[in-house]
Amino acid sequence: MKQTTIITDDTIAAISTPHGEGALGIVRVSGKKTHRVFQEVFSPAKPVKRYQSHRLYYGSIVDGTTCIDQVMAAFFKGDKTYTGEDMLEIFTHGGSSVVNAVLQRVLKAGARLADRGEFTRRAFLHGKMDLLQAEAVLDLIKADTDSARRQAMGQITGVLSEFITSIQHKLVQVKTNLEVMIDFPEEDVSPVDLFDLKFMLQAAHDEVTHVLGSYEYAKMVREGISSVIVGRPNVGKSSLFNAIIGETRAIVTPHPGTTRDYIVEAVHYEGIKLVFTDTAGIRHSEEPVEKIGIDMTRTLVEQADTIVLVVDPTAGSLYEEELSLAQAHAGATVVAINKTDIAPADRIEQTKTAFRDFSVFPVSAVTRDGIGALLNTIAGPARAPSPENTPVINRHRHKQALEHIGLALHAAINLIDQRAFPEIVAEEVDSALAGLKDLTGEVTSRDILDKIFSDFCIGK
Repeated sequence: MKQTTIITDDTIAAISTPHGEGALGIVRVSGKKTHRVFQEVFSPAKPVKRYQSHRLYYGSIVDGTTCIDQVMAAFFKGDKTYTGEDMLEIFTHGGSSVVNAVLQRVLKAGARLADRGEFTRRAFLHGKMDLLQAEAVLDLIKADTDSARRQAMGQITGVLSEFITSIQHKLVQVKTNLEVMIDFPEEDVSPVDLFDLKFMLQAAHDEVTHVLGSYEYAKMVREGISSVIVGRPNVGKSSLFNAIIGETRAIVTPHPGTTRDYIVEAVHYEGIKLVFTDTAGIRHSEEPVEKIGIDMTRTLVEQADTIVLVVDPTAGSLYEEELSLAQAHAGATVVAINKTDIAPADRIEQTKTAFRDFSVFPVSAVTRDGIGALLNTIAGPARAPSPENTPVINRHRHKQALEHIGLALHAAINLIDQRAFPEIVAEEVDSALAGLKDLTGEVTSRDILDKIFSDFCIGK
């Protein structure tokens, strides 16, 4: 991975709109030479004595006497910008050739091509946002459902950051009191004072634990609920998969073992992203390629949030293997009794009884009957369990940091119960404070920053 420089003295530029044809393209510039670049590449339609910040100008991007494109351009001065430094945005016609030509002219004037996420990284380094908000910018860009967009906006506007700041204030107050006890032992501070601090630590611990509990839900909102469709060959897994996504993606034949590799598609159901995987039928097989597909299916099942176990009531099976698979899965299991359009009623009822310990849905991949109820149940865990302004965490980095903070607070509370010296309690409080700083990026290694911002597109 290319290391993104942490020095921000140079001037960067990039295309900030998707590649391809469109009505508009945007070339973005940021850095100390931005105003000079603007003056060199832009020729206003009307004479301008002095360019004003945050004002849109009409003119042309020129290279000597050659006009590259007629554009609108806006110069933004100083700290009232996204990056916290001088910025320029040039609004070009949307053809890829035009936008690239304008970018090349800007680079020729003294800017360099930005690294991935470098605009947002500069915003972070200049204090325009903390690391939690910077990560949320990427979440907002990638959000493909309403619920993911709302979650990202909550983090961008500082809901999680405010929670972290609140915890930080509590712990700083505790630390200050501990330092008084350490520095002035001759004042004979009683043990009761330590127990008063315990209540503050317990309150902080309870809040951290509560937000930690949001991880699985928030991760599902951001990434989608992963559902693996499994079952024996010829029960209609691929037909159900095609019916769910609304198009023919998986090959369907009457021959067992048709599906060898897995196929993944996402659907949006009432603002929630559901990611379905069609897999090879589970059975004993010595055929090498099919065996690889079956082994892969078992691996996917272990990683899935939900498995959709498809059974065929017309097959006369006792379902021993299916029940074993369902009982072994650590996540949720829903049972889709397929082929209800042709199955005898008594066989459907017998199958319901066999899987009475699970959520069972009679469905038909042919008529699509029952699919809505199936999707509604799968989407259930990602439905908002709390108001939008409640802080949530959706990244493994957040989870690890809060787990560390929670453990440190728990240790501090136990030490107080054991009447430990204030110095020892203070060490655990310091450890929790360090974890909070890691979360917001106040103290974060360059490697972590490089990893986070490498996930961005170049223009953001």
